[in-house]
Amino acid sequence: MSSVVGICNSALIKLGAAPIMALTDGSRNANLCNEQYVKLRDELLRAHPWNFAIRRRKLARLAAAPDYGPAHAFQLPTDWLRTVAAHDNDAGAGAVRYRIEGRTLLSDAAGIWLRYVARIADPNEMPPTFQEALAWRIAHDLAQAITQSSTVQELMRRNFEPSLSVAKSVDAVEDFPDAQPDSGWVSARY
Repeated sequence: MSSVVGICNSALIKLGAAPIMALTDGSRNANLCNEQYVKLRDELLRAHPWNFAIRRRKLARLAAAPDYGPAHAFQLPTDWLRTVAAHDNDAGAGAVRYRIEGRTLLSDAAGIWLRYVARIADPNEMPPTFQEALAWRIAHDLAQAITQSSTVQELMRRNFEPSLSVAKSVDAVEDFPDAQPDSGWVSARY
């Protein structure tokens, strides 16, 4: 069973630092992990449309329309981190034009069905490759504070990049790719 402390300890081990018992155990390493973990997790979740973090939801239209521009405003889900696609029907066809402003989505469509990247707080919902990439990202972020070495920080960055690449590659092959529209070149032949 994975845990936030386990991911942070993986990062600390990569740095050669002492592990922690809890994010609130009062140690310097725990305080650093407690300060950075949520920010870095959400940053990494936003960086890619991870299959494990994709959610679908019909958005609630707000009673108050925007003062100008798009006709309608919709409330984004509380766990929303990034929009993947917005549609005006539950079939997921027909992408609509939209704009994100604050915690609302603005559009001329009367209804919005949203695919989005959600905030995943439970590490047990994260695949091992994502957890490892997150550990390397935390190690990179904490390297200077823990080791006072820019060389170690650079080493952590160089290890993070292939780890992230592996996580994205594994994620990419877990579902059938979306159909791509024919290019102008192909269309012209018909």
